[in-house]
Amino acid sequence: MTQLSKTKLNSNIFKFYLFQILASLSFFAPIIVLFWQDNGLSLTQIMVLQSIFAILVVLLEIPTGYFADVVGRKKSLVIGSLMILGATIVYAEGYSFSHFLLAEAFWALSISFISGSDSAFIFDTLKSLKQEKKYKKIWGNVLFYSLIAMAVAHVIGGFLGQVSYRLTFWVMIPFIIIAIFIALSLKEPARHKPILKKGYVKELIFIIKYSMLKNKKLKWLIIYSGIIFSFNQSVLWFYQPYFLISGVDIMYFGIIFASFQVVAALSSKYAHALEQKLGEKYSLVMLIFLVSASYLLMSNFVLLFSFSFAFLHQFVRGFSKVVITDYINKLANSDIRATILSAQSMSGRLIYALIVPIFGWVADVYTLINALTIIGISALVIGIPVILIMKKNRVII
Repeated sequence: MTQLSKTKLNSNIFKFYLFQILASLSFFAPIIVLFWQDNGLSLTQIMVLQSIFAILVVLLEIPTGYFADVVGRKKSLVIGSLMILGATIVYAEGYSFSHFLLAEAFWALSISFISGSDSAFIFDTLKSLKQEKKYKKIWGNVLFYSLIAMAVAHVIGGFLGQVSYRLTFWVMIPFIIIAIFIALSLKEPARHKPILKKGYVKELIFIIKYSMLKNKKLKWLIIYSGIIFSFNQSVLWFYQPYFLISGVDIMYFGIIFASFQVVAALSSKYAHALEQKLGEKYSLVMLIFLVSASYLLMSNFVLLFSFSFAFLHQFVRGFSKVVITDYINKLANSDIRATILSAQSMSGRLIYALIVPIFGWVADVYTLINALTIIGISALVIGIPVILIMKKNRVII
């Protein structure tokens, strides 16, 4: 490797930090449910919208991951950032379920192109530099900086939302455009085993069989990761109505959401250190219990500061992203790594797509508190048997 190539690869890390920071400035997040409701959507419709989004991501996840493996991680990141721009513009101009569905389709494309490509891009950059042992630390830093940026955006977004819900979308556009140019400036790292560019369907079927049938450790790790993601993610759309029930003023929503990002950021930044102390077994097993505990605490103690129970969700969000992707990276070959990581994300979104409309319906027909209780119990009922299967297959020892 020439010194110039090494310098360009080294610059990938800093540039990617900037890319993630700019792409994470979701000013709309603290008020998005209120925005949907202001435009006539019920909680059930909101959950259906998110279910459709998740299904679209499932359908797109592996093909776009394969695209990243064949064509390049950089191009996937560029396309993904362009889709974010499209989604933001449609939301800023949208007024109905159909408009929001189109925006969610753009979001699904952006998530699908970026998911798997981002962590594979960093891992292969480090491997080309012979520094792959730094992956957990650097990927933790990536998540840390992006989550801190998200926290700042949420504080600002809470106040912008007092002026106009739509303003929270318009202010994102300049930052997204800069992120696109940064993505264009990245250097594609070498993939250490070239993947066949012909026979897409045959190769894709092989990868799915490898990850979900032949490699038992990888299969159950992907399934467990999907369960953690889906149950942890389901609460997101309940936060804002829950805050209203517990007596929190809307003007503080942004600050609360910012605190969520800080907790997730810290847990991702120090995930590598905590995982070293706990070990793989306890790092994985504790996740489902923390997710369930958060729901049950929120449903049983509805107080002004009950939002603090959701910090458990945020810890899981930050910690699991670093630790689980590292475990999967170690089990997957470089040439199919992005596709395998996309399969991981796909499993989570598929489970999420199946369960979230049910929880939305429960919240509308019964109560939000009932929905939170059901989610917490369901997480344990589904998660514990999977942990036992993982132990049997020596995924955890």
